[in-house]
Amino acid sequence: MRILLLATLALALSACATAPREHGSRARLLYIAAAKAPCTTGVLKTECLQFREQPTDPWQLTYAPIEGFEWKPGNEYLLKITEVHASNAPADASRVTWHVDKVVEQHPVP
Repeated sequence: MRILLLATLALALSACATAPREHGSRARLLYIAAAKAPCTTGVLKTECLQFREQPTDPWQLTYAPIEGFEWKPGNEYLLKITEVHASNAPADASRVTWHVDKVVEQHPVP
């Protein structure tokens, strides 16, 4: 019985040591552009989604995907997202991830 308890405890502790812990999160509304823009991730040239928080703000690039969101060119979106901050993310990963809670608006842009 003691061995089973110790094995369970060791497994639980090892899982905690390798999984990123959430440090905090917040809800945000983001506008997503109808077209991607050229960007560079390290040495790789690619295209990134553009976002802004207010309709009059300049577009900014996001280099990571938005989890739960399927972008289609030619459509502009308003998304309600949850921004999650991991306190111990791997060195080669972003500390911030975005998860879609709801597509508030979607409309085609000519």
